[in-house]
Amino acid sequence: METKHWKESQTELQRLVLPPDTNIYNDLYGGRLVEWIDNVAAIVAAKHCRRRTVTGSIDRLFFLSPIHLGDIVSLYGRINYVTKKTMEIEVDVYSENAITGDRSFTTTCFLTYVAINQDGKAIEVPQLKLETDEERERFKQGEQRSQQRLKALEEVKSRVNPQI
Repeated sequence: METKHWKESQTELQRLVLPPDTNIYNDLYGGRLVEWIDNVAAIVAAKHCRRRTVTGSIDRLFFLSPIHLGDIVSLYGRINYVTKKTMEIEVDVYSENAITGDRSFTTTCFLTYVAINQDGKAIEVPQLKLETDEERERFKQGEQRSQQRLKALEEVKSRVNPQI
């Protein structure tokens, strides 16, 4: 299987917060931001493996600063970690007041994407080329998060009621 460097799939997206994106207080809907985050991660996943992909999980998401009507939202996506069939993608989000230029960190989110074939079965993804200490550290941290996700997944599966 081929290897790819994270820079080959990194993605940046900017959005202007418009009235349909906001609640009655002119703040960005959290769900809209999740949609944008997932979109950026989907682009990273597609560029990394050039296969059909689906969202497998979204880690906890904390909204650290509000995003308002008229703000510019910048989303930066990159791949940190891969298994044989999954990719961990990090998306960092910043908001910027379009008038003053004041910029705020909003959140970081980790998403897992799975490459699938036409039958919906998981398939292999390119491995990640690691060249620097920072890349190796991100990979190691991603591996730890992956292990935590697998434990959480097993817990959720154990609670599934087949009678529903």
